[in-house]
Amino acid sequence: MKVSQIARRAGVASSAIRFYEAEGILPPPARTESGYREYVEADLCRLRVLVALRSLGIDLHEAGRLAGTCADGRCDDMATDLLPRIEARRAEVAVARAELDHLDAELALVERTLRGGATNLGLCNEGGHDDCESDGCCRRV
Repeated sequence: MKVSQIARRAGVASSAIRFYEAEGILPPPARTESGYREYVEADLCRLRVLVALRSLGIDLHEAGRLAGTCADGRCDDMATDLLPRIEARRAEVAVARAELDHLDAELALVERTLRGGATNLGLCNEGGHDDCESDGCCRRV
């Protein structure tokens, strides 16, 4: 199959496949006599694994290495290598979720304050700045 066909079947752009090849993430495919890339089902499988790993947030080069491990018939090794990376990604997601929850709580507080008619949000006074007016707004930068 041609690059456009494998791209469509894998759900990526043809340019992404060319990029992966140029970066060494995917091995160069066979070529036809006229120079066109010619892919086989094994290439599609490897590309799908790569795309799936990337969708989990796995680093591009690491996803390529893991997809290559599986393409070499060592999918058990890939799974073993993948487990700690999944655990690390989940920890990153937990931290990001906590940060977003905190941000959402702060935004909700400011929103409630504004909807209640307050104009003094205390954004400056709470920070201990000396250049704040009595209404809580900083007049100097």
